[in-house]
Amino acid sequence: HTSWLHRRVDVEYNGWWMCLIPTAIIREIGLALPVFIKWDDAEYGIRAKAAGFPTVSMPGVAVWHVPWQDKTDAVDWQAYHHLRNRLVSALLHSPYKRGGSLVGESSQVQVQHLLSMQYSTAKMRLMALEDVLSGPEHMHAELASKPAELKKVRATYPDAQSSVDVEAFPAAKRKKPPKRGKEPTSPSNPIDLVVKAAIGGLRQLRPVDPTTKDRPQAVVASQDAHWWILSPLDGAVVSAADGKTASWHKRDPELFRNLMRESVTAHARLLREWPALAARYQEAAPDFTSPEQWRREFQGE
Repeated sequence: HTSWLHRRVDVEYNGWWMCLIPTAIIREIGLALPVFIKWDDAEYGIRAKAAGFPTVSMPGVAVWHVPWQDKTDAVDWQAYHHLRNRLVSALLHSPYKRGGSLVGESSQVQVQHLLSMQYSTAKMRLMALEDVLSGPEHMHAELASKPAELKKVRATYPDAQSSVDVEAFPAAKRKKPPKRGKEPTSPSNPIDLVVKAAIGGLRQLRPVDPTTKDRPQAVVASQDAHWWILSPLDGAVVSAADGKTASWHKRDPELFRNLMRESVTAHARLLREWPALAARYQEAAPDFTSPEQWRREFQGE
């Protein structure tokens, strides 16, 4: 007979949604990555396919998922898992030298978060980089404790202090309206992108306007909270993607410099050490995905 592993995921369909995996596959390729959330299902599918096992979809079965534009998990404490787990998956399976464009894309995203005064998100992603660089040993060692640690660290940053009432924040101190034709616009080409990023970056080094320390300069809806909109401001109240809460993003030149320096160093090190790290993770994968290791995890050993 065939036994099945029933595994709950973050989508609800009549209360539960089940992935059905024959135990023969588990015995051959092990269990999922010990990553808590994000990328575990994708990595497992890639691993199974590489071992010759096909993925079968059931026609007519549908599931409703919260739209991505209504989720904030890319900027809250889960930003750690988005990046850490993606990097681990790439170290295990990427066919490209040094992960292809992944490290460069991560660097760009990190700069965008810093220009948007999303310092807590930048910190979460920096912690992800540091853990990946520490090697595969960290994965099972911190599986149970990591979420609480992330939430504790994130809570120390202003942009992580949210309120369900936008009126709870001080009224915005409006900046002088920009001259006609000078409104912030989306970068239209690579050169424009670099210029806007450079101007925004240089502005982060300037002192903060003292009059904005007690009042934000604008209230910005989530869908408009792009880095080229936020980088010219010293502070802004930004709503969450679901519209239920808002947080006050405050520009901090010293914090920007520190996080930027640490981020550049971490990304450069990741690119430089990618081949050695990939070998370490690939060698350790059979152990940290084994049923025996997972059994020790659940037994608290």
